[in-house]
Amino acid sequence: MNEVKANTKPIKNVPISKTKDPAKAFFFLRHNNDIDHITPILYKWLSTESIPTEIIIYTDRGFLDDERINFLKQFGNAKISYINDFFKKKDIPYWFNRFYFKYDTKFDNLFKKHVFIRRKVDEIIQKIAKRIFKDTKKGIVAFDWTVTYFVQQMVKIAKEKGFMTVSLPHGDRPFANFMETTNDLDYSCLDRYKPYKIFDYVVVPNALCSKRYENYMNKYSIKILGSPRYCKEWMNICSKFIPQFDLAESKNKLKIVFFLRNMGFPIFWEEVVRTIKLITQFPEVYLIVKHHPRNKQAKKLTKKLIGIYPDIKRKLDKNLKFMYSKGNSSALVNWADLVIDLGTSATWEAIGTNKSVLMPEYLHANCSTVAYYIKGSEVKCRDELYDAIKGFIQNKKWNIYDETERKRFIKEVIDVPDDKVLERYCKFLKICLDGEK
Repeated sequence: MNEVKANTKPIKNVPISKTKDPAKAFFFLRHNNDIDHITPILYKWLSTESIPTEIIIYTDRGFLDDERINFLKQFGNAKISYINDFFKKKDIPYWFNRFYFKYDTKFDNLFKKHVFIRRKVDEIIQKIAKRIFKDTKKGIVAFDWTVTYFVQQMVKIAKEKGFMTVSLPHGDRPFANFMETTNDLDYSCLDRYKPYKIFDYVVVPNALCSKRYENYMNKYSIKILGSPRYCKEWMNICSKFIPQFDLAESKNKLKIVFFLRNMGFPIFWEEVVRTIKLITQFPEVYLIVKHHPRNKQAKKLTKKLIGIYPDIKRKLDKNLKFMYSKGNSSALVNWADLVIDLGTSATWEAIGTNKSVLMPEYLHANCSTVAYYIKGSEVKCRDELYDAIKGFIQNKKWNIYDETERKRFIKEVIDVPDDKVLERYCKFLKICLDGEK
Protein backbone atom coordinates (compact mmCIF):
# COMPACT_ATOMS: atom_id res chain seq x y z
CA MET A 1 0.00 0.00 0.00
CA ASN A 2 1.26 3.46 -0.84
CA GLU A 3 1.99 5.64 2.17
CA VAL A 4 -0.71 8.24 2.71
CA LYS A 5 0.17 11.71 3.91
CA ALA A 6 -2.23 13.46 6.25
CA ASN A 7 -3.25 17.06 5.69
CA THR A 8 -1.79 17.91 9.08
CA LYS A 9 1.96 17.33 9.06
CA PRO A 10 2.54 13.99 10.82
CA ILE A 11 4.96 13.74 13.71
CA LYS A 12 7.65 11.46 12.34
CA ASN A 13 10.39 11.80 14.94
CA VAL A 14 8.77 12.50 18.25
CA PRO A 15 11.11 13.79 20.97
CA ILE A 16 10.07 11.17 23.52
CA SER A 17 10.27 12.44 27.07
CA LYS A 18 13.60 11.84 28.80
CA THR A 19 11.90 11.46 32.15
CA LYS A 20 11.75 8.02 33.67
CA ASP A 21 7.96 7.77 33.53
CA PRO A 22 6.56 9.62 30.49
CA ALA A 23 2.81 9.91 30.09
CA LYS A 24 1.22 7.45 27.68
CA ALA A 25 -2.09 6.93 25.92
CA PHE A 26 -3.41 3.38 25.45
CA PHE A 27 -6.09 2.64 22.83
CA PHE A 28 -7.56 -0.88 22.64
CA LEU A 29 -9.30 -1.78 19.36
CA ARG A 30 -11.55 -4.78 18.70
CA HIS A 31 -12.84 -4.92 15.15
CA ASN A 32 -14.23 -3.05 12.13
CA ASN A 33 -16.65 -0.76 13.94
CA ASP A 34 -14.35 0.74 16.53
CA ILE A 35 -11.44 0.87 14.06
CA ASP A 36 -13.79 2.84 11.80
CA HIS A 37 -14.80 5.31 14.49
CA ILE A 38 -11.61 5.59 16.57
CA THR A 39 -9.03 5.77 13.75
CA PRO A 40 -10.10 9.37 12.92
CA ILE A 41 -9.50 10.36 16.56
CA LEU A 42 -6.11 8.63 16.52
CA TYR A 43 -5.15 10.40 13.29
CA LYS A 44 -5.79 13.80 14.81
CA TRP A 45 -4.23 12.85 18.16
CA LEU A 46 -1.05 11.49 16.59
CA SER A 47 -0.67 14.40 14.18
CA THR A 48 -1.02 17.09 16.85
CA GLU A 49 0.33 15.55 20.07
CA SER A 50 3.82 14.18 20.80
CA ILE A 51 2.60 11.82 23.53
CA PRO A 52 3.71 8.17 23.12
CA THR A 53 0.66 6.19 22.12
CA GLU A 54 0.06 2.44 22.26
CA ILE A 55 -2.57 1.11 19.84
CA ILE A 56 -3.43 -2.47 20.76
CA ILE A 57 -5.51 -4.83 18.61
CA TYR A 58 -6.91 -7.48 20.91
CA THR A 59 -9.18 -9.75 18.86
CA ASP A 60 -7.69 -10.65 15.48
CA ARG A 61 -4.07 -10.15 14.40
CA GLY A 62 -5.30 -9.67 10.84
CA PHE A 63 -6.47 -6.17 11.72
CA LEU A 64 -2.81 -5.10 11.89
CA ASP A 65 -2.96 -5.00 8.09
CA ASP A 66 -6.24 -3.11 7.89
CA GLU A 67 -5.96 -0.08 5.59
CA ARG A 68 -7.01 2.26 8.42
CA ILE A 69 -4.40 0.82 10.79
CA ASN A 70 -1.79 0.96 8.02
CA PHE A 71 -2.60 4.66 7.63
CA LEU A 72 -1.68 5.24 11.30
CA LYS A 73 1.74 3.58 10.89
CA GLN A 74 3.15 6.77 9.35
CA PHE A 75 3.13 8.48 12.75
CA GLY A 76 6.36 8.12 14.71
CA ASN A 77 4.68 8.47 18.12
CA ALA A 78 2.44 5.46 17.55
CA LYS A 79 3.29 1.90 18.52
CA ILE A 80 0.81 -0.56 17.01
CA SER A 81 0.72 -4.10 18.40
CA TYR A 82 -1.32 -7.25 18.68
CA ILE A 83 -2.02 -8.04 22.32
CA ASN A 84 -0.24 -11.41 22.23
CA ASP A 85 2.99 -9.59 21.40
CA PHE A 86 3.15 -8.34 24.99
CA PHE A 87 3.71 -11.79 26.47
CA LYS A 88 5.40 -15.06 25.63
CA LYS A 89 3.32 -18.13 24.88
CA LYS A 90 4.74 -19.94 27.89
CA ASP A 91 3.44 -17.17 30.17
CA ILE A 92 -0.18 -17.62 29.19
CA PRO A 93 -2.20 -20.86 28.96
CA TYR A 94 -2.84 -22.07 25.42
CA TRP A 95 -6.63 -21.90 25.73
CA PHE A 96 -6.50 -18.24 26.72
CA ASN A 97 -3.87 -17.27 24.17
CA ARG A 98 -5.75 -18.98 21.35
CA PHE A 99 -9.41 -18.33 22.09
CA TYR A 100 -10.22 -15.79 24.78
CA PHE A 101 -10.12 -12.51 22.87
CA LYS A 102 -12.12 -13.85 19.94
CA TYR A 103 -14.78 -15.43 22.15
CA ASP A 104 -14.62 -13.34 25.30
CA THR A 105 -18.41 -13.00 25.61
CA LYS A 106 -18.79 -16.78 25.67
CA PHE A 107 -16.06 -16.99 28.31
CA ASP A 108 -17.85 -14.32 30.32
CA ASN A 109 -20.90 -16.59 30.49
CA LEU A 110 -18.69 -19.40 31.81
CA PHE A 111 -17.53 -17.19 34.68
CA LYS A 112 -21.07 -17.13 36.05
CA LYS A 113 -20.96 -20.90 36.47
CA HIS A 114 -17.31 -21.54 37.30
CA VAL A 115 -15.59 -19.21 39.77
CA PHE A 116 -12.25 -21.00 39.41
CA ILE A 117 -12.15 -20.08 35.68
CA ARG A 118 -12.75 -16.43 36.55
CA ARG A 119 -9.94 -16.49 39.12
CA LYS A 120 -7.54 -17.94 36.58
CA VAL A 121 -8.55 -15.34 34.01
CA ASP A 122 -8.02 -12.60 36.61
CA GLU A 123 -4.44 -13.77 37.11
CA ILE A 124 -3.81 -13.75 33.36
CA ILE A 125 -5.31 -10.30 32.87
CA GLN A 126 -3.12 -8.98 35.69
CA LYS A 127 -0.06 -10.30 33.84
CA ILE A 128 -1.21 -8.74 30.58
CA ALA A 129 -1.88 -5.36 32.21
CA LYS A 130 1.53 -5.41 33.89
CA ARG A 131 3.25 -5.99 30.53
CA ILE A 132 1.25 -3.34 28.69
CA PHE A 133 1.29 -0.58 31.29
CA LYS A 134 4.79 -1.44 32.56
CA ASP A 135 6.10 1.44 34.67
CA THR A 136 3.82 4.09 33.22
CA LYS A 137 2.76 6.43 36.03
CA LYS A 138 0.52 8.76 34.07
CA GLY A 139 -1.85 7.58 31.38
CA ILE A 140 -5.22 7.34 29.73
CA VAL A 141 -6.88 4.08 28.69
CA ALA A 142 -9.51 4.03 25.94
CA PHE A 143 -11.77 1.22 24.76
CA ASP A 144 -14.81 1.43 22.51
CA TRP A 145 -18.41 0.90 23.67
CA THR A 146 -17.73 -2.48 25.27
CA VAL A 147 -17.87 -3.89 28.79
CA THR A 148 -16.74 -7.50 28.50
CA TYR A 149 -15.06 -9.01 31.53
CA PHE A 150 -11.61 -8.36 30.07
CA VAL A 151 -12.49 -4.68 29.61
CA GLN A 152 -13.93 -4.41 33.12
CA GLN A 153 -10.75 -5.83 34.64
CA MET A 154 -8.40 -3.71 32.55
CA VAL A 155 -10.38 -0.58 33.46
CA LYS A 156 -10.21 -1.55 37.13
CA ILE A 157 -6.44 -2.01 36.95
CA ALA A 158 -6.02 1.27 35.04
CA LYS A 159 -8.00 3.16 37.67
CA GLU A 160 -5.90 1.62 40.44
CA LYS A 161 -2.87 3.11 38.68
CA GLY A 162 -4.57 6.50 38.58
CA PHE A 163 -5.24 6.44 34.81
CA MET A 164 -8.34 8.08 33.38
CA THR A 165 -10.57 5.61 31.50
CA VAL A 166 -12.67 6.49 28.48
CA SER A 167 -15.18 4.66 26.30
CA LEU A 168 -14.93 6.06 22.76
CA PRO A 169 -17.49 5.60 19.96
CA HIS A 170 -17.87 2.12 18.54
CA GLY A 171 -20.53 3.25 16.10
CA ASP A 172 -23.58 5.45 16.07
CA ARG A 173 -27.33 5.07 16.47
CA PRO A 174 -28.92 4.00 13.15
CA PHE A 175 -32.33 3.53 14.83
CA ALA A 176 -34.04 6.41 16.61
CA ASN A 177 -36.13 4.12 18.86
CA PHE A 178 -34.90 2.19 21.92
CA MET A 179 -36.49 -1.28 21.53
CA GLU A 180 -34.35 -2.10 18.53
CA THR A 181 -33.35 -5.76 18.85
CA THR A 182 -35.62 -8.75 18.30
CA ASN A 183 -36.40 -9.53 21.95
CA ASP A 184 -36.79 -5.96 23.27
CA LEU A 185 -40.38 -5.59 24.51
CA ASP A 186 -39.99 -2.85 27.14
CA TYR A 187 -37.48 -0.22 28.23
CA SER A 188 -35.51 -2.69 30.32
CA CYS A 189 -33.45 -3.07 27.13
CA LEU A 190 -31.64 0.09 28.25
CA ASP A 191 -30.21 -1.80 31.24
CA ARG A 192 -27.51 -3.11 28.91
CA TYR A 193 -25.92 0.35 29.17
CA LYS A 194 -25.74 0.36 32.97
CA PRO A 195 -22.28 -1.32 33.18
CA TYR A 196 -20.68 1.54 31.27
CA LYS A 197 -20.48 3.53 34.49
CA ILE A 198 -17.17 1.69 35.08
CA PHE A 199 -15.59 4.31 32.77
CA ASP A 200 -14.77 7.82 33.90
CA TYR A 201 -16.28 9.02 30.65
CA VAL A 202 -18.42 7.64 27.85
CA VAL A 203 -18.06 9.66 24.65
CA VAL A 204 -20.87 9.73 22.09
CA PRO A 205 -21.38 11.50 18.75
CA ASN A 206 -24.79 13.02 19.45
CA ALA A 207 -27.74 13.37 21.81
CA LEU A 208 -29.48 10.35 20.30
CA CYS A 209 -26.62 8.17 21.56
CA SER A 210 -26.29 9.92 24.92
CA LYS A 211 -29.88 9.02 25.85
CA ARG A 212 -28.80 5.38 26.17
CA TYR A 213 -26.61 6.20 29.18
CA GLU A 214 -28.44 9.05 30.90
CA ASN A 215 -30.30 6.88 33.44
CA TYR A 216 -27.07 5.28 34.68
CA MET A 217 -24.35 7.91 34.62
CA ASN A 218 -23.68 11.37 35.94
CA LYS A 219 -24.43 13.78 33.09
CA TYR A 220 -20.88 15.18 33.33
CA SER A 221 -19.51 11.71 32.57
CA ILE A 222 -21.25 11.63 29.18
CA LYS A 223 -19.50 13.73 26.55
CA ILE A 224 -21.17 14.62 23.25
CA LEU A 225 -18.35 15.48 20.85
CA GLY A 226 -19.69 14.78 17.35
CA SER A 227 -19.11 11.94 14.90
CA PRO A 228 -15.40 11.24 14.24
CA ARG A 229 -16.25 8.71 11.53
CA TYR A 230 -18.50 10.94 9.42
CA CYS A 231 -17.14 14.44 10.00
CA LYS A 232 -15.94 16.24 6.88
CA GLU A 233 -12.30 16.42 7.97
CA TRP A 234 -12.03 12.64 8.22
CA MET A 235 -14.03 12.04 5.04
CA ASN A 236 -11.44 14.11 3.17
CA ILE A 237 -8.54 12.21 4.75
CA CYS A 238 -9.81 8.66 4.35
CA SER A 239 -10.87 9.24 0.75
CA LYS A 240 -7.14 9.13 -0.09
CA PHE A 241 -6.55 5.58 1.11
CA ILE A 242 -9.91 3.80 0.81
CA PRO A 243 -9.52 1.11 -1.90
CA GLN A 244 -11.30 1.71 -5.19
CA PHE A 245 -14.06 -0.67 -6.18
CA ASP A 246 -15.56 -1.36 -9.59
CA LEU A 247 -17.19 -4.15 -11.59
CA ALA A 248 -17.11 -4.46 -15.36
CA GLU A 249 -20.58 -6.03 -15.26
CA SER A 250 -22.04 -2.85 -13.78
CA LYS A 251 -20.91 -0.57 -16.60
CA ASN A 252 -23.69 1.68 -17.95
CA LYS A 253 -26.13 0.39 -15.32
CA LEU A 254 -27.72 2.04 -12.29
CA LYS A 255 -25.36 0.91 -9.52
CA ILE A 256 -27.13 0.16 -6.24
CA VAL A 257 -25.67 -1.09 -2.96
CA PHE A 258 -28.08 -2.50 -0.36
CA PHE A 259 -26.66 -2.62 3.19
CA LEU A 260 -28.25 -5.24 5.45
CA ARG A 261 -28.34 -5.47 9.23
CA ASN A 262 -27.57 -8.65 11.17
CA MET A 263 -30.17 -11.16 12.28
CA GLY A 264 -30.36 -9.94 15.87
CA PHE A 265 -32.76 -7.21 14.75
CA PRO A 266 -36.50 -7.46 13.97
CA ILE A 267 -36.20 -7.60 10.19
CA PHE A 268 -38.81 -9.14 7.89
CA TRP A 269 -36.39 -11.31 5.95
CA GLU A 270 -38.98 -12.82 3.60
CA GLU A 271 -39.80 -9.28 2.49
CA VAL A 272 -36.08 -8.47 2.15
CA VAL A 273 -35.89 -11.37 -0.30
CA ARG A 274 -38.83 -9.99 -2.29
CA THR A 275 -37.24 -6.55 -2.29
CA ILE A 276 -34.06 -7.96 -3.83
CA LYS A 277 -36.23 -9.71 -6.42
CA LEU A 278 -38.07 -6.44 -7.14
CA ILE A 279 -34.85 -4.49 -7.68
CA THR A 280 -33.09 -7.07 -9.84
CA GLN A 281 -36.04 -7.43 -12.22
CA PHE A 282 -34.82 -4.18 -13.82
CA PRO A 283 -32.13 -5.12 -16.38
CA GLU A 284 -30.81 -1.55 -16.19
CA VAL A 285 -29.78 -2.13 -12.55
CA TYR A 286 -26.73 -3.76 -10.97
CA LEU A 287 -27.30 -4.57 -7.29
CA ILE A 288 -24.75 -5.43 -4.62
CA VAL A 289 -26.24 -6.82 -1.41
CA LYS A 290 -23.76 -6.14 1.40
CA HIS A 291 -24.29 -8.33 4.45
CA HIS A 292 -23.35 -7.13 7.91
CA PRO A 293 -19.68 -8.13 8.52
CA ARG A 294 -20.46 -9.95 11.79
CA ASN A 295 -23.55 -11.83 10.58
CA LYS A 296 -22.65 -15.50 10.86
CA GLN A 297 -25.98 -16.51 9.31
CA ALA A 298 -25.63 -14.26 6.28
CA LYS A 299 -25.11 -17.02 3.74
CA LYS A 300 -28.34 -18.67 4.88
CA LEU A 301 -30.23 -15.66 3.56
CA THR A 302 -28.60 -16.09 0.16
CA LYS A 303 -29.64 -19.76 0.11
CA LYS A 304 -33.19 -18.77 1.16
CA LEU A 305 -33.32 -16.19 -1.59
CA ILE A 306 -32.29 -18.69 -4.25
CA GLY A 307 -34.68 -21.28 -2.74
CA ILE A 308 -37.67 -18.94 -3.03
CA TYR A 309 -36.71 -17.54 -6.41
CA PRO A 310 -34.57 -20.12 -8.27
CA ASP A 311 -34.22 -17.74 -11.23
CA ILE A 312 -32.21 -15.40 -8.95
CA LYS A 313 -29.24 -17.74 -9.40
CA ARG A 314 -29.14 -16.78 -13.08
CA LYS A 315 -28.89 -13.13 -12.07
CA LEU A 316 -25.73 -13.61 -10.02
CA ASP A 317 -22.95 -11.54 -11.58
CA LYS A 318 -25.28 -10.51 -14.42
CA ASN A 319 -26.92 -7.85 -12.23
CA LEU A 320 -26.66 -9.19 -8.66
CA LYS A 321 -23.76 -9.81 -6.30
CA PHE A 322 -23.66 -10.76 -2.61
CA MET A 323 -20.81 -9.53 -0.43
CA TYR A 324 -20.09 -10.75 3.10
CA SER A 325 -17.26 -9.77 5.47
CA LYS A 326 -15.07 -8.53 2.64
CA GLY A 327 -15.89 -5.36 0.80
CA ASN A 328 -15.10 -1.93 2.18
CA SER A 329 -18.33 -0.02 2.94
CA SER A 330 -16.87 3.37 1.97
CA ALA A 331 -15.64 1.97 -1.33
CA LEU A 332 -19.12 0.56 -2.05
CA VAL A 333 -20.78 3.88 -1.20
CA ASN A 334 -18.38 5.63 -3.58
CA TRP A 335 -19.14 3.07 -6.31
CA ALA A 336 -22.92 3.31 -6.02
CA ASP A 337 -25.29 5.72 -7.74
CA LEU A 338 -27.93 4.90 -5.14
CA VAL A 339 -27.68 3.49 -1.61
CA ILE A 340 -30.39 1.46 0.14
CA ASP A 341 -30.05 0.89 3.87
CA LEU A 342 -31.66 -1.53 6.33
CA GLY A 343 -30.38 0.31 9.40
CA THR A 344 -26.63 0.93 9.47
CA SER A 345 -24.62 4.14 9.79
CA ALA A 346 -22.40 3.12 6.86
CA THR A 347 -24.61 5.15 4.54
CA TRP A 348 -24.23 8.43 6.42
CA GLU A 349 -21.19 9.45 4.41
CA ALA A 350 -23.42 9.30 1.32
CA ILE A 351 -25.73 11.84 2.95
CA GLY A 352 -22.71 14.07 3.60
CA THR A 353 -21.88 14.09 -0.12
CA ASN A 354 -25.52 14.53 -1.17
CA LYS A 355 -25.79 11.02 -2.64
CA SER A 356 -29.32 9.64 -2.33
CA VAL A 357 -30.06 7.06 0.38
CA LEU A 358 -33.36 5.15 0.54
CA MET A 359 -34.59 3.72 3.84
CA PRO A 360 -37.09 0.85 3.23
CA GLU A 361 -38.90 1.19 6.57
CA TYR A 362 -41.41 -1.52 5.58
CA LEU A 363 -38.64 -4.13 6.02
CA HIS A 364 -38.20 -3.86 9.80
CA ALA A 365 -39.87 -2.95 13.11
CA ASN A 366 -37.67 0.06 13.90
CA CYS A 367 -37.53 3.75 13.05
CA SER A 368 -34.36 4.55 11.09
CA THR A 369 -32.53 7.68 12.19
CA VAL A 370 -32.10 8.80 8.58
CA ALA A 371 -35.83 8.41 7.83
CA TYR A 372 -36.62 10.23 11.09
CA TYR A 373 -34.63 13.27 9.98
CA ILE A 374 -34.96 13.12 6.18
CA LYS A 375 -38.53 12.32 5.11
CA GLY A 376 -37.64 12.03 1.43
CA SER A 377 -35.49 8.98 2.17
CA GLU A 378 -38.33 6.96 3.73
CA VAL A 379 -39.78 4.11 1.65
CA LYS A 380 -43.06 2.80 3.09
CA CYS A 381 -43.95 0.03 0.63
CA ARG A 382 -42.92 -1.83 -2.52
CA ASP A 383 -44.83 0.63 -4.72
CA GLU A 384 -42.65 3.51 -3.51
CA LEU A 385 -39.46 1.50 -4.01
CA TYR A 386 -40.50 0.42 -7.51
CA ASP A 387 -41.27 4.02 -8.51
CA ALA A 388 -37.98 5.23 -6.99
CA ILE A 389 -35.92 2.67 -8.91
CA LYS A 390 -37.62 3.72 -12.16
CA GLY A 391 -36.92 7.35 -11.33
CA PHE A 392 -33.22 6.70 -10.69
CA ILE A 393 -32.89 4.66 -13.89
CA GLN A 394 -34.07 7.76 -15.76
CA ASN A 395 -31.84 10.11 -13.74
CA LYS A 396 -28.94 8.66 -11.72
CA LYS A 397 -28.29 12.06 -10.14
CA TRP A 398 -31.84 12.46 -8.83
CA ASN A 399 -31.66 14.21 -5.44
CA ILE A 400 -34.40 13.10 -3.06
CA TYR A 401 -33.38 15.34 -0.16
CA ASP A 402 -34.96 18.41 1.31
CA GLU A 403 -31.78 20.43 1.90
CA THR A 404 -33.05 21.87 5.18
CA GLU A 405 -33.63 18.34 6.53
CA ARG A 406 -30.25 17.11 5.28
CA LYS A 407 -28.43 20.01 6.95
CA ARG A 408 -30.33 19.43 10.18
CA PHE A 409 -29.24 15.76 10.11
CA ILE A 410 -25.59 16.80 9.72
CA LYS A 411 -25.85 19.48 12.42
CA GLU A 412 -27.59 17.28 15.03
CA VAL A 413 -26.05 13.88 14.27
CA ILE A 414 -22.54 14.50 12.88
CA ASP A 415 -21.21 18.04 13.50
CA VAL A 416 -22.21 18.35 17.13
CA PRO A 417 -22.04 21.20 18.03
CA ASP A 418 -19.86 22.27 15.07
CA ASP A 419 -17.53 20.81 12.44
CA LYS A 420 -14.36 20.92 14.60
CA VAL A 421 -15.07 17.37 15.70
CA LEU A 422 -11.61 15.79 15.73
CA GLU A 423 -10.02 18.83 17.35
CA ARG A 424 -12.62 18.56 20.11
CA TYR A 425 -11.78 14.89 20.75
CA CYS A 426 -8.07 15.66 21.06
CA LYS A 427 -8.64 18.49 23.52
CA PHE A 428 -10.84 16.22 25.60
CA LEU A 429 -8.28 13.37 25.65
CA LYS A 430 -5.50 15.78 26.59
CA ILE A 431 -7.55 17.03 29.54
CA CYS A 432 -8.10 13.40 30.59
CA LEU A 433 -4.38 12.63 30.32
CA ASP A 434 -3.58 15.64 32.48
CA GLY A 435 -5.84 14.15 35.12
CA GLU A 436 -8.49 16.83 35.00
CA LYS A 437 -12.22 16.13 35.32
